[in-house]
Amino acid sequence: MRGLKRLGLALGLLILAGLAASCAPTQVGPITLNPAFSQLAPRTVAVLPFDNMSPNLDATPLVRPIVNERMRDLGYQVKPLDQVDKVLQENGVMVSHDVYAFTPAELGQMLGVDAVLFGTVTDFNTKYAVVYSSVAVGVKLELKECQSGESLWQNSAYSSRNTAIESLLILLLNDDKTRAFAEAAAYSTAFAVLKSYRPYAEDASRLALESLPPGPLGPRPYPFDLNPGLVAGDEVDIWVGVSHGIVTVAPSAVFQIHRP
Repeated sequence: MRGLKRLGLALGLLILAGLAASCAPTQVGPITLNPAFSQLAPRTVAVLPFDNMSPNLDATPLVRPIVNERMRDLGYQVKPLDQVDKVLQENGVMVSHDVYAFTPAELGQMLGVDAVLFGTVTDFNTKYAVVYSSVAVGVKLELKECQSGESLWQNSAYSSRNTAIESLLILLLNDDKTRAFAEAAAYSTAFAVLKSYRPYAEDASRLALESLPPGPLGPRPYPFDLNPGLVAGDEVDIWVGVSHGIVTVAPSAVFQIHRP
């Protein structure tokens, strides 16, 4: 009886968590675009080292190169990150926040660019609670014109997904509730331990940069947007698909159920 009560409570919590998460799996903004952007529009851009507000040291090494490549595919002439870091280190920038000791004009002069992109990883975390786990990535970006120091554009975005719906489906679609609870817990544990941050870093970066006008070189397709399956379908998605017929398309949390 106690086991059934616990299972009922877990189901209720999962439903509430799933509904809450489904309301806002992604967030964007507020967006700021300089009215004079077309007059100040840069050609060359340097993506500066990102600040990291999360405790995960893997955050900026993943997110910053994604933003850099997306800027390139938006049509900007982007300075290679290794060159940016080398020049900054030669000028005393040892940690990301050191870049704020320089004015945009000084940064532009030392890096040889028209504009610099400041970035912060605001979220990069995984949460776990037996039959519920989640992954989230957030990013904040600001583009500044070097000569004038003016802010040209800024935006933020957040992308996340949790296991509430999948765990709920596992529990509802299996007659043996004790076994189903164990399998839902195993799935959530695998999700928390093995789930790739890459789709959510891509999603947050894409959402943040959607409002930035294209660069003078013209936009071109970004490979991940053409084929999100490049990193979707990792081992945890494969496991739940094979075991329960639940196929998940990350990071948009679209669920398809295939029952024999």
